[in-house]
Amino acid sequence: MEYFKSLINRKFKDVVGTRYKDVLKDYREFLLTEDEIVICNFRKVLMPLDIFVKGASEDLYDLLTAFNGIEINLVYITDSDVVSIISDVLGEDTAGVYQARKEEYGTKLLEKISGELEGRGMAVNRRQYSGHKWDYVEIMSENYDLVAISKCYGGGRGDENEISPVAQRLVQQMSVSTILY
Repeated sequence: MEYFKSLINRKFKDVVGTRYKDVLKDYREFLLTEDEIVICNFRKVLMPLDIFVKGASEDLYDLLTAFNGIEINLVYITDSDVVSIISDVLGEDTAGVYQARKEEYGTKLLEKISGELEGRGMAVNRRQYSGHKWDYVEIMSENYDLVAISKCYGGGRGDENEISPVAQRLVQQMSVSTILY
């Protein structure tokens, strides 16, 4: 708290006069005091991936390296609803080929991202699932401290800045801390 008061005193020296308490109150909403600063201690991170995720940003990697002893769990999920629809419409053989191609892409993506994370000294686990993307992530997230979700997770993005509906829903409904990258 002393640092905060010192900052206000230096910033508004000879300007504020009797309004010091008002300025202190107004700026309290924007600045953390020393008492309010809490360092998050994330240990387990869930990073869901799917066919729409092409990779992760350097900024995300840099942020994750800030946490010592962190364990990243990469999870690639093939949408079982899509496989089921393909099976119903085009047959089981076509659905099997589709699922095999998506899982092959998932393997390559998992290897790429895990290699980049391991190159930065982080422990990484990789898994592949076939199921409901949003339900699996919501259920799995309960066992993690942090979830890192790509803006394009689940698809449906039209431009670079748009967030997919699946990613948006997950961020809103999960009860754990979330990073949207």
